[in-house]
Amino acid sequence: MAVPGDDEGRGCGSRCKVTIDGSKLHGVTFGLMSMRGRWLIAPLAVLLASALSVISAQGPRPSQPQQSSRDTPAQRDPALEVPKGKISGRVVAADTGRPVRRARVSVTAPELPEGRGTLTDDSGVFELTELPPGRYTLAVSKTGFVTLSYGQRRPLQAGTPLQLAEGQEMSGIDFRLPRGSVIAGHVFDETGEPMPGATIRVLRYQYTQGERQLAPAGTAQSDDQGAYRVWGLNPGDYYVSAVARNFNVGPGPGGRGGPGGRGAFFELPEDETQRAYAPTYYPGVGSINEARAVTVSVSQQSVDVNFNMLLVRTARITGTVTNPDGSPSTNGVVNVTPDGMGGRGRGPTGADFGGRISWDGKFTIANVPPGTYTLRARGNDTEVPQYAAQPLTVTNGDVTGVSVVLYPGATISGTVTVDGANLPDLTQVRITAPSAENATIGPNPNARVEKDGRFTLDGVPAGSHWIRSAGLRGWSLKSVIVDSHDVVDLPIDVRSNQKLANVTIVLTSRQAEINGTITNEQSMPITDFTVLAFPTDSDLWRPLARQIATGRPDQNGRFQIRGLPPGTYYLATVDPAEQGEWFEPAFLDQQRNGAARVSLGDGDVKTHDFHISTR
Repeated sequence: MAVPGDDEGRGCGSRCKVTIDGSKLHGVTFGLMSMRGRWLIAPLAVLLASALSVISAQGPRPSQPQQSSRDTPAQRDPALEVPKGKISGRVVAADTGRPVRRARVSVTAPELPEGRGTLTDDSGVFELTELPPGRYTLAVSKTGFVTLSYGQRRPLQAGTPLQLAEGQEMSGIDFRLPRGSVIAGHVFDETGEPMPGATIRVLRYQYTQGERQLAPAGTAQSDDQGAYRVWGLNPGDYYVSAVARNFNVGPGPGGRGGPGGRGAFFELPEDETQRAYAPTYYPGVGSINEARAVTVSVSQQSVDVNFNMLLVRTARITGTVTNPDGSPSTNGVVNVTPDGMGGRGRGPTGADFGGRISWDGKFTIANVPPGTYTLRARGNDTEVPQYAAQPLTVTNGDVTGVSVVLYPGATISGTVTVDGANLPDLTQVRITAPSAENATIGPNPNARVEKDGRFTLDGVPAGSHWIRSAGLRGWSLKSVIVDSHDVVDLPIDVRSNQKLANVTIVLTSRQAEINGTITNEQSMPITDFTVLAFPTDSDLWRPLARQIATGRPDQNGRFQIRGLPPGTYYLATVDPAEQGEWFEPAFLDQQRNGAARVSLGDGDVKTHDFHISTR
């Protein structure tokens, strides 16, 4: 399969030469470098001596202890033997080459559910020992530096897994950690005076729960001069927002507030306009759609990101929350979320428009800018929470007398069954119903499955939900039967106080697998690409679809994708600019041309090898 060459940042070229010779992997060094705006992993020789790096992977050298005549296999318990696998290397600073001491080095693998970690010594050396054979992800982090994974070529990209054989020792896994980038500047009020105590958040778009959303990347607080500094950032595009410590601005000179200082709260005369500093994006706008991105490269400092905050007319929202029987709720929360923001209750700027329900059911939410919102409430008077959701519009004044009536959530009950030879401990399974609209307030309820497979999930808010299972390693969700229909890939709509019974959830241990290798013309492994499997049925191209999965090749070029449900799939090698980009229908549509097709049944294991042209 031909792919774009190096001039597009996708090809492998001479920098991807890898030599396979046995099982000891050594002399591998990584650091971020820039090439035509793409972030690549640079070999140590390139960074230090402008030469090409060669990664040498040698075969396993398991220790061969001497056995006495009485030390026979029948007398040894393999379960009591200590694993002899080892991964070691060194961490240095990319700019100075000096050792990075006390950097955190961690590995994760299915064989180590809780992971394993260590700190580098004064020479920057780390060593992870007693590792069982497995497929490991290796990452290094240190305050002030960019967190880096083995084989990572771009910010937020997944790294290259390390396949560790029985007793294998991998040495020379060296990292060159770049220092984090910096965004700094000043924030001012509407007159150009410094705005102290404002919370500054640096945000970037990334894929969360399969959808591209703004996510916080760093935070700071402005000082008495209005200055702020956010450090430790990955290279990329960022949006800067500011939220005033206290919104209300009294009628004093210049809008500076009353005796309590800037932003002090006090009673305003009835004829006085209530104003507040709205959450503001650089370069001084109130909407993310109008905001200007700040781009930083590796270890760059952007220090003049200055802007003024917006002084706007705000509203106070007051009302009462009652239970279904008309009695006031005495415990819970209410929040308002701008339309288009989902149900997180907190916008990307960090402005939290919410309040507690008091003992008499009353609530107050202050400093809400004009706009259209969804008001959501959660009452905690009973063991199972109750909910409410309703639209709300804020225009040119306070919104008073809002009446909110709570209703019980739905109850989903049924049985969990298994499709497999070995019966698992079903009490480890948890059943959840996450919102398909990202529209919840507070934690999602979950239910423990009983020994006989029965479960009852209470307190599911009204709306559209998926039914999912978790907690059982090696098993995956096969089907969810509701009223004789399989809705495993369809969200279901539930109503307040609904009793949805006789739901059958089937788990299976017969997990399908696609594996293979990625090599070049000389049959040398290539680790730069991601293998993407996605369904030929475009109706399934949606966030968090079970039929969309990726696999990264290890140091030997071998990849593995497990857990796909039965179906027909496209299989392609991709080089996405962002982690999670493969959930975008437009991205998937681009990959169809030239993709292989693979059909999977229950428990099928299919092999497909990719041969990439690097010329």
